[in-house]
Amino acid sequence: MKEQSIPSENNQALSQLGHHLVKYTNQEKGILERLCESFEASKLPLSQRLQTFPRQVRRQDIARFLTKWEIFKLSLPANGSVVECGVFGGGGLLSWYHYSAISEPYNHTRKVIGFDTFSGFPGVHEKDLKTGVSEHLKEGAFQTHNAIIEEIKSLVTIHDNNRPLGHIPKIELVVGDACQTIPQYVRDNPHLLISLLYLDFDIYEPTKVAFEYLYPRVVKGGIIAFDELNCAEFPGETQALLESLDLRMVKLCRFPYDPYISYFVKE
Repeated sequence: MKEQSIPSENNQALSQLGHHLVKYTNQEKGILERLCESFEASKLPLSQRLQTFPRQVRRQDIARFLTKWEIFKLSLPANGSVVECGVFGGGGLLSWYHYSAISEPYNHTRKVIGFDTFSGFPGVHEKDLKTGVSEHLKEGAFQTHNAIIEEIKSLVTIHDNNRPLGHIPKIELVVGDACQTIPQYVRDNPHLLISLLYLDFDIYEPTKVAFEYLYPRVVKGGIIAFDELNCAEFPGETQALLESLDLRMVKLCRFPYDPYISYFVKE
């Protein structure tokens, strides 16, 4: 089938897909745009469009959601909190939140803690740039907006009203350069234990800091998951892992329906 070109006015919306965009055909880009248009044009009330979200969510995004659910299930027996390194728009953060609220509605000690600058990469290390091929390897890449922070907080408040023990806070956002905020957070929270550490910083330095300060807090049986291992676009995440752990001592696993997410169980 001959690929159709995508109108230039759609490029800004498509660019929000990040580095994954370079691997999409024009046909796949067009499908995403058509799904967005279909959602906006639907005759269903907005509430029903949200309830029937699989109608206009791509299989790739559903697969990613299911992969995170499987990872969360693996971490459930472990005591501790979920720590997400790299929040962006909050889709992953709210996923962990919902998984916990559904699976263990009365476990008020399992927090969901998210680290992000919300202003994009604060800088890029030479270990990211040496072989990295992503156009996003630059200061400020993946910048969102300060309004996104307030939007996430507002959504959490809404969802808390539909959650058992909703008066006890479950989500905590830590805003700033993780190379500074992670060490400070660990010092300020000596009680911290981690059941699931999800590393999605993409780049070397904050990932290395996360290993140094957060990995020791992951309990035995806890899960350490990655979003960009073995990824040519962002080699820094793999480099940070190789410098922090002996790969012969861990079993890196993945799921067959998502090409990026991988994990291991801390033994």
